[in-house]
Amino acid sequence: MMKCLDFDTAVERRGSQSFKWDGTLEEFGKEDVIPLWVADMDFPCAPEILDAFSARIDHGVMGYTMRTQRYLSAVRHWFRQRHGWEVPQQALAFAPPGVIFAVNVLIDLLSQPGDRIVMQTPNYDALMNSVTAGGRIISENPLKLVNGRYELDFDDLERVLAMPRTKILLMSNPNNPTGRLWTWAELERLGELCLRHHVTILSDDIHADLVMPGYHYTPLPSLSPQLARSSVLLTSTNKTFNLGGLQLATLVIHDETLRNRFNQVMARYQTRLDNLFGAIALETAYESCGYWLDGVISYVDQNRQALEAFIRTHLPQLTAYPMEATYFSWIDFSGLGRGEELERFLVDTCGVAFTPGREFSPEYSQFMRANLACPRALLLTAFQRIADHIL
Repeated sequence: MMKCLDFDTAVERRGSQSFKWDGTLEEFGKEDVIPLWVADMDFPCAPEILDAFSARIDHGVMGYTMRTQRYLSAVRHWFRQRHGWEVPQQALAFAPPGVIFAVNVLIDLLSQPGDRIVMQTPNYDALMNSVTAGGRIISENPLKLVNGRYELDFDDLERVLAMPRTKILLMSNPNNPTGRLWTWAELERLGELCLRHHVTILSDDIHADLVMPGYHYTPLPSLSPQLARSSVLLTSTNKTFNLGGLQLATLVIHDETLRNRFNQVMARYQTRLDNLFGAIALETAYESCGYWLDGVISYVDQNRQALEAFIRTHLPQLTAYPMEATYFSWIDFSGLGRGEELERFLVDTCGVAFTPGREFSPEYSQFMRANLACPRALLLTAFQRIADHIL
């Protein structure tokens, strides 16, 4: 039976050390804005998670935490129940600092400075920064727009995979920011090309649980034993259950040698033990909170529909692209004709803060990524502000 969930009631987050709300002055130069930017929901955690926190607080001791069999079983149960994927326990690895930390470790293990790493663009800026900050070179494989939908350019992908010193393909599934959820057929073809060119795939699937109705998520390593051995999948409860402040990551590394090397690095950095409340949250979420995620997905999908209807009626200059997964709407604002002034117009004049498209690739300077994981009234108020200032 579906429990009653209220995502309409706003939670006052200003003054709570919220990066999304309290960080707008530093990030955008203005405090009085509606923040629809960073990947952070404005919804309270599932009540079971909060109850589990309270029980631990009542216990009173917050010492070092070990992963138990319950923890490992909860991860495997989630993959099995939610995605029909049977993951061997020995293939699991963990990175308490989070997915981006793990990506950086894997880049160091699998490549050298000066090597090439293939990335589809637009893509999450933190992933791109991991490549360039480590002295590697990004070989861009831009997505192509076909009938209003982003698709992989396989001809170009084969070209860049064949370039000298290409060691890794670093992707996100679903793609962040476009929300494209890669199909079984797309992943199979991508995987075949990478196998042919001996390129290891790192797949950031942190948003993969947030799949909109009518779509299906396929974990790339599930396609074949060969792809499982030549890829690493990274995920987390952080986005799925709005636990970003707890900093966890789960990896699936079938290659034993690579997994052992990864675990050795984690031990060297003394990051082998989880955050106490992160561990409690993961076990509780994966065991008991699937209903809460279903409610979030339904609500975000309704937000998407409401926003698209608002845009059609009041802001026809904007184009919102299909959202297959994540809780982001990828929107083309070029129809407003603001050019280089677009970002300041939205922040200073309209009082709305999005994640600028240029962060995902320079050619998307007229795009914005809008976070729809917020009360519907807040979302529509933000876009009403924009409509009011273009009349």
